[in-house]
Amino acid sequence: MEDNRKEQVEALEALKDYNPKICKALKEVLPELNGEKKEDTQEYIDHILRGVNWELQVINGTMELLNEKEEQVSKEKLNEMISHVNDAYTSQEERKLAQVVEEELLPFVEKLEEYIAKALA
Repeated sequence: MEDNRKEQVEALEALKDYNPKICKALKEVLPELNGEKKEDTQEYIDHILRGVNWELQVINGTMELLNEKEEQVSKEKLNEMISHVNDAYTSQEERKLAQVVEEELLPFVEKLEEYIAKALA
């Protein structure tokens, strides 16, 4: 049990270091999704979403620690957000994806820094 907790702490430490990069990238890609498309926009969003997927895997593996003191991450709300991102991405409508990123994904990853800090405190 102690080994599992140690692994979760290490995973959250890695997530704490990586998450600001995802926040920055999501903010950078929003104008592109909102009409200022560049030649590599699709490649860039694919790269960012691979990073988001890694973060989600870490969150799923550390949910117990993240929610140990209080529920910070609702599995149900997280799954709903993931579904919205997936639907927007597969629709291939960049403005729809921009809306989901701006209204759901970005606020979540920005708040994630706080959740991690509380869990590691």
